[in-house]
Amino acid sequence: MTSRETLIHDLGPVRFKSLTMSNFLSYRSATLDFSDLTALIGPNGSGKSNAISAMKLLRDIALHGLPVALSRRGGYDQLRHRSTGRPYEPGLRIEFTVAGGHPCFYELRLSSLKGKRYEVKEERGSVLVGSRELKFQHAKGVFSAEEVSTLPEPIERMDRTIHIPQGQSILSLQPSFGVSIVSAVLQSMQVLEINPTRAAELQDPSPVSEFEPDGSNIASIVENFDQHERAQLAQLLAAVVPGIARIEVRHLADKVTVVFVQNTGKANREFFAKQMSDGTLRVFGILVAILQSPRPTILLIEEPEVAIHLGALQTLVEILRGEVDDIQIVITTHSADIVDSVDLDDLRVVWVTDGVSQISKVAEHARGPIIDGLITPGALLRADALDPSL
Repeated sequence: MTSRETLIHDLGPVRFKSLTMSNFLSYRSATLDFSDLTALIGPNGSGKSNAISAMKLLRDIALHGLPVALSRRGGYDQLRHRSTGRPYEPGLRIEFTVAGGHPCFYELRLSSLKGKRYEVKEERGSVLVGSRELKFQHAKGVFSAEEVSTLPEPIERMDRTIHIPQGQSILSLQPSFGVSIVSAVLQSMQVLEINPTRAAELQDPSPVSEFEPDGSNIASIVENFDQHERAQLAQLLAAVVPGIARIEVRHLADKVTVVFVQNTGKANREFFAKQMSDGTLRVFGILVAILQSPRPTILLIEEPEVAIHLGALQTLVEILRGEVDDIQIVITTHSADIVDSVDLDDLRVVWVTDGVSQISKVAEHARGPIIDGLITPGALLRADALDPSL
């Protein structure tokens, strides 16, 4: 295990509770509450992808540092919410629990400097591990950390003050144990962006144990699966793509690829990844991401229905739901079939009012007919009548 994996393992189960976005992209102020399997629904341009982008940004800050994470998105100015032309200062707050319920949070707020530059206005967080509450704060280049015992006696306090370079986040610097925990948790998130072309092509062998979100090292990840994991992968894929008997990894010269062994009714035939449909490769990528070791704490998937046969969508959702004891999953979707397969309490409606995105659960007046069996959420979605709770 890497140090990050060890830290996550020692923490115990991590569950994300909520993400609050302030002046971030299309959001003025909104909170996304997470369930085990959360589905974001709403029209194109409503802000579903922007919520996923916020999670991805937090992960990239922890992995690569704030300057790199911002430059990959066109710079600080591109993240700022604008209202009638005026840009606001963005902020993100994520709340999660560890070890079966200990509350934790991390918050980042940025502010503007001349020349479209930025600084960290405030970073703060708190992690409760056992009897230790690890608090930290970073404001305008000055970092301080404090450790407090939650036991009645003794109460111990530890203060540290460190100067942080301008424009840097403490997540990548990890100046205290509390920050290291938050950084590890955020790095354990994964946004899945399967590109069937990248998954299908002959790939360079990869020593990296973490699944690349586009599927470009999928063969190497599967090669690291043990016999039981490969059998489980084949079984899950067969539920969506009938006839899959087993999955193999084949080396061709200095490249590697996945081979699918499929029962055609008369005999088993081998199909290389490049011979499989885009829909099959997308489902395959989702399943590999779920089964990879170590598993991400939360997996974010945009529009899993793309290129997948309608009849397979309910099965795919059932597979996702079956894995939520070990991993949280967030999806964005336009599919009425997926919406009908997700629990009503797990739906989050995203909509835009006067250019501002908002998120909420399904409105009470829509819940009643759904619960009474008079109509389905998917039917309301098709009629553009799946209203949010205002």
